[in-house]
Formats: sequence, C-alpha cells, structure tokens
Amino acid sequence: MNNRAIRCGLAVCALAASSGLGAQDAGSELRIKLRPTDGSVVSGALVALLDARDSVVTEGLASYEGVRVLFAPRGAYRIRVRRIGYLPFVSSELSLPRAGELVLNVESPRVMLESIVVTSTSQCSRNDPNAQALSTVWDEIAKALRSSQLTLDDLRGLGRAHKYRRELSTNGRVIAGDSSEFAISNRRPFGSIDPGTLATEGYVIGDQDKGWTYYGPDETVLLSDPFAATHCFRLVRQRDRPAQIGVSFEPAPDRKIADIKGVLWVDQKTSELREISFRFVNAGPMTRYEAGGFTRFRRAPSGAWLVDEWKLSAPRLELREAPNVTVYGIAKIDRLLVVIGRLDTGGGIIGPETAERTSP
Repeated sequence: MNNRAIRCGLAVCALAASSGLGAQDAGSELRIKLRPTDGSVVSGALVALLDARDSVVTEGLASYEGVRVLFAPRGAYRIRVRRIGYLPFVSSELSLPRAGELVLNVESPRVMLESIVVTSTSQCSRNDPNAQALSTVWDEIAKALRSSQLTLDDLRGLGRAHKYRRELSTNGRVIAGDSSEFAISNRRPFGSIDPGTLATEGYVIGDQDKGWTYYGPDETVLLSDPFAATHCFRLVRQRDRPAQIGVSFEPAPDRKIADIKGVLWVDQKTSELREISFRFVNAGPMTRYEAGGFTRFRRAPSGAWLVDEWKLSAPRLELREAPNVTVYGIAKIDRLLVVIGRLDTGGGIIGPETAERTSP
C-alpha cells in the first residue's frame, strides 16, 4: 500500500517585513543615534515613532553602531526604544521635519525574570491586566519575534541556508531523503502561511485517504491577533531547563480544529528567546503519534534576531487491510493505519560562526 502523504508547511518563502510606511520618501527623514547611559548594548534595539495615540507609525532596528533612520510625515512624535532585557524607553515629544542627527540618551531599568513566581493560572488573553507576570515575559518574547520579522538587512551577510526531508524507519534509520541549499539575499529564508488561514482552517489539513499537510508557527503567526484570540497562555518552568522560564500556549477550550500547543522558552538571566517547541493537538493520527517540532533562533552580528533552525517531525503512516470476522461468521475487511517510521522536514542557516546560536 502507498504511504500516506505528509507535506510540511514551514517552507521557504518570501515574507516582506513591514516598517509602517510603504516608501521611505513618504515623509521626513529622522536619523537617530542611541546612546545608553549605562554603557549597555543598543545594537538590534527596536526603534519606533509613536503618534499622539501611541500607535506605531514606523519601526526599525538599530544598527551595530546604535543608529536608525526612520521616515514619517510632518507632525509630532515620540520615540520608543525596546531592548531585550530592559523596560521600554519613551522619549519626550519632537517635531518633524527636524535637521541633523538626534542623539538620544537611553535609560531604562533591566527586566528581572528570575524573581517571577509561576502559578498554574491560564490566561486566554495575553492582555489581561491581572496577568502582569505573564505580560512581562511575553513582552521579552515579542521583542525577539518582532526583531526577527524586521531582520532583512542582516540576512545578506549570512550566506546560505538549507532545507531537508528525511524518511526514517521505525528504528530511526534514514531510508530516503533529499536536501538543498540556496542563497540568502533580502528575504527571510523560513516562514509559515497566513495566520488568519491557520486560525480558520487549522494547522493540519487532510485525512488518511488523501494524506496530511501540516504547518508550524513562525514569528508572524505567534505575534498575530488570530493566534492570540484562539489560544490560552500561562507561565511554566521545568526541571530540565533550570535557567529558563517559559510561556506555554494551547488552543482555547472551545477550539476543536487541528491546532498546536507548546512553549516559548526564555533565558531568565538575559531575557533572550531561546526556543519554541510545539506539538499538534485535535489532529487525529498527528496527535496520537506525537507529531510536532521546534524553532530556534540566532543572534545576528548587528544584535537582531532571526530563525536559525526549524524542524517538523510526523509519523510515516501506511493504510493496511486486515480481516475481521463478525459474530455471524462473515469476513469483513478493516483498514488500519500502521506506523512505519517518521518523516522529518526542516532547515537552517549555513552562515558565519560570528553569528551567535541560541541553543537551548
């Protein structure tokens, strides 16, 4: 019999990062130089212009030297600076157009994750005002995810990426597979599909006759409103990760379509996002045979973050016929799904060793 087809959805694609304005010549130029008062690192900081309603007009990443150029229409703004491991800094009001470079003295307290007390309370809203501890950890995660969305300039120096597909037997031996390499230019090498589509149609599509297509989450999915609206969150710690704190997520109680549950792991000392691990739920055989995966991150030389490695693993299933005798002695043929191994699909960046890997 033919193996049931299983297709991976965390594939190579081009996802354009949004900076808030479609064209840089749509407004005045503002060159910002960040100068931390305590000598800390500002490379890779998220620098945004806020309007009178505190909405983000445009946002970008500070360079290795702590410089960012932003463009916005004439008007009054404040500058928000978000750095991993620090509370946000917001400047006083300024007006555009403005001549010359703006040197901004950045001063903000550190975030202390080690002292956070973890409870078993689950919040089906990341914005619940009563979930301050959860909000604090999620803010650090969101900085890394948002930074990864915007890390286009850093990709040009990372060289190449690869993707692979491996079929394994029940004893873990590779029996078939293929891999390929490709150049990284100005596009993110790994990404998922539209978050709204995942929220509506689910993370696993198919059945035992047609096969399955399954999808893992990327930065855009995890930061999206559809993901927040369809999942519940809580803080967790594990004995095998003594230096980390996690934000677990799972589908909301009334959500019955195929989905994912997992944990985003953060270093308690540095507040850096390390890994996202997940598995599929409400997904029939994909749940029963523990299909899931992980995503890990790399710090680029500029201080920004990007997806460094990802993997999805699912069972290889075969539909077999087995005779079944009824109480009346009439033979009946049952069709049974049998696990004949696993299918691993994934990818990663093949780049210079100067980029720091965030191993768990």
